[in-house]
Amino acid sequence: MRFVRPVGSFIATLLVLIILGSIASTHFVLQGLSDLGVEIPFSDRLSMTLQDILGIAPMYGAIFGIGLIIAFIVAIFVTKLAPSLRWLVYLVAGASAMAVTLMTLQLAFDGIMPISGARTAGGFIAQVAVGAIAGYVFARLTPRQTA
Repeated sequence: MRFVRPVGSFIATLLVLIILGSIASTHFVLQGLSDLGVEIPFSDRLSMTLQDILGIAPMYGAIFGIGLIIAFIVAIFVTKLAPSLRWLVYLVAGASAMAVTLMTLQLAFDGIMPISGARTAGGFIAQVAVGAIAGYVFARLTPRQTA
C-alpha cells in the first residue's frame, strides 16, 4: 500500500513530462518551419500541438518514463545523503534522465535525433528543462521518507 502514492505521483509526473515535452518539441519544429518562411496560423499551431501531444504520448512516455524510473531510483539514494535538498536532487535527476535518454536515442539512431524538436541546441535544452520540471513535480508530489 505504501507504493500507491509514489506510483500515482509518477504517473502524474509522466503526464507533465509528456505534455510539456510534446509542446516544446512541437514549438521547435514549427519554429524551424517559420525560419524557412512558412506561415503557420495560430489555429494550426494549436491543432498541431494537440495532435502531437496525443500522437507522441505512448512512445514518448514509454521511452522517457524508463529514463525517469532509473534516475528516480538513483535519486532515492542520493536524497539520503542530502535530505534537505530533496527537491534539487529530483530536479537534477529528471534533467539528467532526459539528457541521457536523448543522447542514447541519438546514438541508437546512428547520430540522428529521432525527437525532431530536440535536434537543435535550444530544443535539446528545452527537453532537458522539461525533465527538470518533471523531477521537481515528482519531489513535490511524493512524501519525504522519515526512516
